[in-house]
Parts: sequence; structure tokens; C-alpha cells
Amino acid sequence: MAKISNTTAGKLDSYSKSSNSNSLHKQIFDVLDNDGHTNPLLTPKQICKLLDLSYKKYHSYVSKTVWEWKYYCRNERGSKCSSLHCFKAKVRLDLGLSQGLRGVVASEGELGVLGFGWVRSKSKNRFWMWPSRLGRVVWFESGTVTLHVRRPGNLGKAKQLFCDAFVNTGLLTDMKLLNPVLERIRPKSGHFPYSAGERLPYMVIRDFELSHGIVIKVGDRTHPDAVEVIASFSQTMDGALDKLERLEKNELKNAEALLKITGILSSLFGVDSDKHVAKGFGGKEYVS
Repeated sequence: MAKISNTTAGKLDSYSKSSNSNSLHKQIFDVLDNDGHTNPLLTPKQICKLLDLSYKKYHSYVSKTVWEWKYYCRNERGSKCSSLHCFKAKVRLDLGLSQGLRGVVASEGELGVLGFGWVRSKSKNRFWMWPSRLGRVVWFESGTVTLHVRRPGNLGKAKQLFCDAFVNTGLLTDMKLLNPVLERIRPKSGHFPYSAGERLPYMVIRDFELSHGIVIKVGDRTHPDAVEVIASFSQTMDGALDKLERLEKNELKNAEALLKITGILSSLFGVDSDKHVAKGFGGKEYVS
């Protein structure tokens, strides 16, 4: 049960003795606000007891006011996500582009130190890391880049972090190459804590980890008074998105190749390319 401070209890006594009946709504809000330390767990019965009100007479009005305090959009009170953290995003660079950029970074270094602010890790994956005030960028040999954004994180900060590491350092200067990469950056995972206002028993729920990429932690050491939802793309979903990106790239390349071939044939045979394509669908041009 949530506790009320002595100062707040004194205020409640004075409110309950007030002759202004219109102040009851404010009294209930003040109890729930509790001098800036919200009490979303208070029940209407507890509020009536604190305000010295008849529960039988006022329970409907108090319940309605509590609902308004919690859910009315203008008030924006109640339990809500306070600090999105551990936000991660990822993008896969074209292997040729990644290898070319890594070659430039290695050539700009001195005495085993990488250039452009990149640091070589001692991990078996041999990834490179670029630290920043916004977080850190991890770059693997496969071309995968993961963006670890400091709290509070979001996709916009992840894109800014990528630009700081690759563009603002002068490593990647071609905007035609940059724009498609920024469009492919997608969220990978994040932690969403929701405060309950009191210490909760420890529990971890992993029933939806494989199917939906969701883990729920209650009362752990980092957030003892909160329910923490850890949401991430499962490996199956992540792999499917990677395959979809590769298919889209291949379709784009095939379309570009077809356009080039059509242009070559048009120049060789002196045929307008638009008319040539139209004939492929049949029409009066083939009727003698």
C-alpha cells in the first residue's frame, strides 16, 4: 500500500474541512500527485479514507476522478515509460562499400592505430568501434553496422550517430551512397521501463522471446520498482528483413540492367526506346 507523507496528510485535513465543495476534485488530484511523487496505486477506498469521505457516498465520483487523473491525455499522469534506454539500431552496408571504406580507415592510421577515430577491438569478431557522446558505433567485417544509442534513444539519434562516425569525419562524402544507407537503418532493440511506484518482486517472463522478441522483467536490480519491457527483432525476423533488402537490391539492379540493354538495342537499330518497349505488349504495329 502506498504511503502518504505527514505534510501531505496535514494538507488533506485542511482540504477536507474546506467549505468549498468544488475543491474535492483538486483534493483527489493532490492526493494522487503527492507533492510530485505520484501514487497511481491508490484505490478509491484508500483515497476516501485519507480525505475523510464516506466511501459509500463518494466512491463513484472518486473512481471517475482517479480514471481521469490516470488516462486523460491533457493530464499525462500515471505510469508511463520514463527512460527508453539500451536502444540499438543496425544497417548492413554493401560488402564492396564496406571493404573500400575499411581500407581507407586502415590506410589513414599510424602504428597500428586506425584513422578517423575508429578503434580496433580485441574480439574474435575483429569489429571496429567508434565512441561518441551519443553512444558508440560497432562495424563488423561483414559490413553490418550496429548503433548503440545512449538514453534516451530513438531512431533519429541512431542516424545522427551514423553520420557522426561516417560523414562528419570525412570518411563517406558521396551523398548518393549515404542516402540509401540512412533509409535502411532500422531499430534493433530497446528497453522500456514502466514505474509502479513501489518495489516489485523479481520475475522474468521469456514466453514471447522467440516468437515476438519480447522479454518482460519485473523488479530486477536496475529497475526494482518497474516493469521493464525488452523488445527486439527476433533472429528469424531480422534474417527475413535482411533477405528482403537483398531481394530489393537485386530487383533494382535487374531493372537498371534491362534499361541499359533497351537503350543499347535502340541505338543499334535506330528504334525509339519507348515504342520498342510498347511493342513488347503487342498491338497494331504487328498487324500487316
